[in-house]
Amino acid sequence: MVEKFLPKLLAEKDLLDPLNSLKRLQEETLTKMFILGKGSVRDKAQEEECRKGGEAKCFHFKDDLHVLFNVFAPPAEAYACMGHALEKIKKFIVPDCNDEIGQAQLQELTYLNGG
Repeated sequence: MVEKFLPKLLAEKDLLDPLNSLKRLQEETLTKMFILGKGSVRDKAQEEECRKGGEAKCFHFKDDLHVLFNVFAPPAEAYACMGHALEKIKKFIVPDCNDEIGQAQLQELTYLNGG
């Protein structure tokens, strides 16, 4: 169930509205976001190989799927950016069958498929 937020965040630019993408969220919130943990890469074989390799850069694959935020700003501004980013990303992570993002993406897919 948790992995269902990935397609919304990583919407393909040529298929779905790029305004709903992770890159757009980062620009909007002045943060850098990283999706980490099990299932965070498309190539499962590569993920498994990396996990077994034990390299420091692969340790996050042992954790559940999560989002890491980085903000580089003075403390007060950083807290404001982080709060804004959390508010925005909550729409993607909290499951809701009738959410506006999912509905907009479904409408666009229907349109692109000639429906």
